[in-house]
Amino acid sequence: MQFSTTFMMRHWLYAVWVIGLLLAVPAVAVEDNRTIAVIVPAQTGLAPDIHPDELGLIFWRKKLYASHGQALHPVNLHSEHPLRLRFSQQVLHSTPRSQVSYWNGLYFHGVQPPYTVQSEEAMIRYVAETDGAIGYIDACHVDERIKPLFWLTPSKLTSEPPALRCDSSN
Repeated sequence: MQFSTTFMMRHWLYAVWVIGLLLAVPAVAVEDNRTIAVIVPAQTGLAPDIHPDELGLIFWRKKLYASHGQALHPVNLHSEHPLRLRFSQQVLHSTPRSQVSYWNGLYFHGVQPPYTVQSEEAMIRYVAETDGAIGYIDACHVDERIKPLFWLTPSKLTSEPPALRCDSSN
């Protein structure tokens, strides 16, 4: 009888802990209307070499090289980042969570998923310092280290720079 009570108490405490943890996680379903800049290193020849229609192929690792032979190195923000979620939904037509089985299947064929970074600043640094890198950030964070190749608005992917409204909170 003692074992059963202790066992039940541990499971109850564990359940309370899990519920508390789930309640503490903020909802990710917040509408994100920021413009995303798809970026490459500032000193790169990739700009005329990549067509907007190829962006998904690059991040799915189905297009590994630019037409002039440069290896392409796509990089993602971490899977919980709101920009990663929107980029995945609009460009890859999936979610980071649903991509796991795809990458697990390709792993055994020697195909690695895009490198992942934890922040937009880490994205900028990685892209700026890696030949052939291509990533994405909030368009309001573009600086001289990188250059935008495309812009992803809430409604479309374009090569034309949109009008941006950036404030100090971005």
